[in-house]
Amino acid sequence: MDSVIYMPLLGEGTDCWRPVRSVQVDEGVFEVLDQLREGESWAFAPGSRVRCRNHVFTTGEQGLVAFEYAVASNPYYQLLKKHEREMFRAVFADGEEAVIRVLHVDEQYEDFIYDLVSTNLERDVDRSANGAAYVLKFADLVSARLEE
Repeated sequence: MDSVIYMPLLGEGTDCWRPVRSVQVDEGVFEVLDQLREGESWAFAPGSRVRCRNHVFTTGEQGLVAFEYAVASNPYYQLLKKHEREMFRAVFADGEEAVIRVLHVDEQYEDFIYDLVSTNLERDVDRSANGAAYVLKFADLVSARLEE
């Protein structure tokens, strides 16, 4: 069931919040469902998991305000974090199935950096020439399992 939380707006000169749709995924943890509106800067990205706490606004009304990322509540965060530098078989939200080597897991940005070993999709970038790595948000990771 959808809930409303209040997203802090950045660059407004005073404390401002945008009511956004979300879904509760754990005690005090919500996943942001709404998309960023043109001309706004949110403290937390759409699709991210955030911790919320009660807040009393200047109008006297109360609501849940997002105050920090909660990526640790993602079921794959702990697995990837514990096994950095190891190989995983992963499925991404766009349908890609890949074998990856996780290079770094970042709680602050809710993403991870990986080397692509193999994939079921055609990639239009030749990594062998520049040694590039890829970045993916945990919100776009459907499943991951450690390769034996």
